[in-house]
Amino acid sequence: MKCVIIGSGVAGMTAALDLVKVEGVEVDLYTDEVHPYYYRPQVTNFLAGVMPLERVFLHPLSWYEERGVRMHLDSPVARLEPDQKRIILEDGTAVAYDKLLLTTGSCPFVPPIEGVQKAGVFTIRTLADALAIKDFAANCTQGLVVGGGLLGLEAARALKGMGLEVTIVEFMPRLMPVQLDTEGAAILQGFVEAQGYHVFLGAAAKAVLGEGKVEGVTLSTGETVPAQIMIVAAGVRPNSRLAQEAGLSVDRGVLVDERMQTSAPDIYAAGDVARFEGICWAIVPTAQAQARIAVANILGQDARYENLAPVTALKVVGIEVNSMGVINPPDASCEAFQYTTADASVYRKIVLRYEGHSSVIAGAITINDKLLAKKLGALIEQRAPMTPAEAQGLVEGK
Repeated sequence: MKCVIIGSGVAGMTAALDLVKVEGVEVDLYTDEVHPYYYRPQVTNFLAGVMPLERVFLHPLSWYEERGVRMHLDSPVARLEPDQKRIILEDGTAVAYDKLLLTTGSCPFVPPIEGVQKAGVFTIRTLADALAIKDFAANCTQGLVVGGGLLGLEAARALKGMGLEVTIVEFMPRLMPVQLDTEGAAILQGFVEAQGYHVFLGAAAKAVLGEGKVEGVTLSTGETVPAQIMIVAAGVRPNSRLAQEAGLSVDRGVLVDERMQTSAPDIYAAGDVARFEGICWAIVPTAQAQARIAVANILGQDARYENLAPVTALKVVGIEVNSMGVINPPDASCEAFQYTTADASVYRKIVLRYEGHSSVIAGAITINDKLLAKKLGALIEQRAPMTPAEAQGLVEGK
């Protein structure tokens, strides 16, 4: 059986390395990337100077080939032909498949900003982006990042690591609006500003100033921020163009069922590009889980995917932030318990869901409490019972 995978991110590589373990399965992976597989979250570590380029790559290209994964770098795909069970590369080469897996990931979203095409404006998604930013930023003293989410804060850290004065502009009224609540975001903002970052909330970049290259940015608040480089990190959108043009069912992502099967026979999708039950999580654990479900079904096993509680665990500008499952009670069926230490250095929150006369832990936030985060993460995954008194005790550190 010949399996073709399009995309070399974590979903594509997870699937490829699992498939080649099975006798009689051939795997060809096509990507427009010019570099071998790298763990995408490490891109900003490289950009910040805390990781050398050679350590960004998990393995050399030969490592994958020795294990049977035929990697085709710098080989963008022009279109899919589901009826013919083949893909067509941009150079015109036709490649037949028995099973096809789409792991084309996502692409950066760039809001409508006047002058955004000027030199010095970047998005950050790939290693090639990071290399271009690193080269350009070497001659800059001030940088501006559009987006105060995970990627935006990491991009800001990277620019600061290169010695630039950095401004963060976030459209929502708080940092990390998806992963944090109001209280947690306020604590994070305090840490961020204490490290010398300038933060504008509830603001948008309206226009890029300068003759041909960035010299400053005008905000929706009317203020102008000087900058010689701007990074747009305002979220991502599923890269579903190939699927859409081939007639597959697409709605803000390639629609898949619980087997990761698309609307076309023998075509599966996993990772950022896949939309299951109305959700594209765009996080690494989901990409890995979906890839493994897709592989099982490609091999004829009946595996079913279930949406996982979103988990974010990382250092944001050097601060331990963990966000798991439901973080804001959606209705009266849930209740939140939270606690902030007197010096505002630690924040803990637990969300319980009431089911009849009992309650289970549904979500949590921790800032600078890695041990509790690990414990709560396991409990959330197990949907463990927890009483309000137990939740209150945990957030208070008892």
